[in-house]
Amino acid sequence: SGDTLSKIASVNGTTYQKLMTLNNLKSTQIKVGQKLVVNQPTATVSKVVSNNTISTSKKVVAVANTFLGAKYTYGGSSPKAGFDCSGFITYVLNQSGKSTVRMTAAGFYSSSTKVSKPQVGDLVFFSGTSKQNISHVGIYIGNNKMISASGSQVQVANIYGNYWGKYFTGFGRI
Repeated sequence: SGDTLSKIASVNGTTYQKLMTLNNLKSTQIKVGQKLVVNQPTATVSKVVSNNTISTSKKVVAVANTFLGAKYTYGGSSPKAGFDCSGFITYVLNQSGKSTVRMTAAGFYSSSTKVSKPQVGDLVFFSGTSKQNISHVGIYIGNNKMISASGSQVQVANIYGNYWGKYFTGFGRI
């Protein structure tokens, strides 16, 4: 319940249209227990649509992806008002079923369990972007990339790239 072709596609790096084609679907409607072929980079695999198809961490990424391009607003914490980095994290976590109060990037850092091998959906922290301590937070989406509210909008960036690499601090799990 709650799974959609769009969510499954987003988690698996494809589009709902490709899922429809791969599975000869004439509608985007899917049913609990229905098996779907999902195109992945190395192989085609079957997945069963169930109440838990999208783990909480992957659901966090799926929800975050729906806000790509949303405007950046300092202090913002909603799609309508725009997001700053911590407002984006708070909103996405709450929409994904992980209830949390609004915190700063440093607050999320303090309340997270530090991890050296990040999983999709973990938080990524940076220091020194606007102040000396933890100053930015994003959501790890795999392949050394994150999604975060920065610059003028919610966007994907390489955490070790030219800009973010020099401020990278570490990963945390909520």
